[in-house]
Amino acid sequence: MRADAGHGPGAMQHEHGGGHRHDRWLEPPPPYRGRRSDRWAEPDAIARGARIYKARCEVCHGRDGRGTGPLADRLPHRPADLTQNFHHIPHGGDDYLFWRVSEGGTAEPFRSQGSRMPAFKGVLSEGEIWDVLAYVHAYFHLGLHQWQEEAEVERAGRGTR
Repeated sequence: MRADAGHGPGAMQHEHGGGHRHDRWLEPPPPYRGRRSDRWAEPDAIARGARIYKARCEVCHGRDGRGTGPLADRLPHRPADLTQNFHHIPHGGDDYLFWRVSEGGTAEPFRSQGSRMPAFKGVLSEGEIWDVLAYVHAYFHLGLHQWQEEAEVERAGRGTR
């Protein structure tokens, strides 16, 4: 399947040696296929994810998620720009994102491309991985204002405020 063409440097998936433009999304391996999150709009999950992101991700991906953290320029393969193409992955991409955070740069083709992203499985729990993805989704993809509006609509639909 083809992804949106023409996104810029540092986008979510890196398939070509050294570059960031690509022709297709990779499919996660079987242990990750079909995983889905139910936390995207949970304020508590997003808050927990923010703490994890600041402690473990910000140094490479940057405070704004654009792949411009203090270590980014020292890496052989630039960190992903988390503001680009999040959830443009076919079928929603929850399983792809969970795979990428879990395995980091240890999985192919990312390892041979020089990715230095650490594997977070065994370091973070599955719940913590979903929490950090919820934070990335809320703040870098949707933006705070849109996330707050969507959370309010969801709460109103459940009859809670």
